[in-house]
Amino acid sequence: MQRPLPGQGADISPMPDFELPSASPRVHGLVARVISARRGESQFGREQEAEVALGEDFPLVSLRGGPHPISLGFGSQVYARFSLEDAQSAMISHDWVVGINTTAALGRWDLTLRLYHESSHLGDEYGDRFATRRLDWSREVLGAWAGYTAGPWRFSASASYAVVDGLGLPRASGAAAIDFKSRPALDVLGSRLHPTGGVFFAADAATAWRVSTSARLGMALPTGSGREIGVALIAHDGLSTQRQFFRRQSRYVGLELRFDL
Repeated sequence: MQRPLPGQGADISPMPDFELPSASPRVHGLVARVISARRGESQFGREQEAEVALGEDFPLVSLRGGPHPISLGFGSQVYARFSLEDAQSAMISHDWVVGINTTAALGRWDLTLRLYHESSHLGDEYGDRFATRRLDWSREVLGAWAGYTAGPWRFSASASYAVVDGLGLPRASGAAAIDFKSRPALDVLGSRLHPTGGVFFAADAATAWRVSTSARLGMALPTGSGREIGVALIAHDGLSTQRQFFRRQSRYVGLELRFDL
């Protein structure tokens, strides 16, 4: 996606902004998920859970205009997971990300360099109930994303390295994704729905390069200014998406509601 410079029209000097692949468990926008954990990674085990995510990357400064613009951006995200079967709807964990990025739009290609801080915390109710302590997950990560768009398809891949790691773990990681967004297919209240889908693969050295897979299939409704409201079926199989349980197996299916910011 590209955003116009402040005070200018949407078709003048757009600034590119960074967005994660659509099937990534880490997201941009306001996202609510209800999931059925078929293999729960926390001590609650197999149960119904909810996850709320809020975050975005915003381009702040145009470093270069013209046909191949480059922007400097800032972003932050928070992810909170809750147990729906606990009487207190206990928060299981919450993860935080904040960082800067440089994104270049090069025709069908886009490139992003990111430097971000990532931390993770246990929910208070969860820690009290199971008498467990927070895992000191705190990292400063340098990463790069490259994407290529061909019609309704987008192919992307990343590599990253934790330059600072509080746990002394192996520091390299990688990811790859395929996204699909078709032409408008259905009329709803004067707007055209887009079928969307994606698959996301991630692995890191800290878990011996075990590949985790996430998938997303849904519909998106444009709301103006390039933003959308989307609803999708989601699934995940592999290692936990919660950093407090990064070595534990996780498998879930669920429903996601997403609002672009």
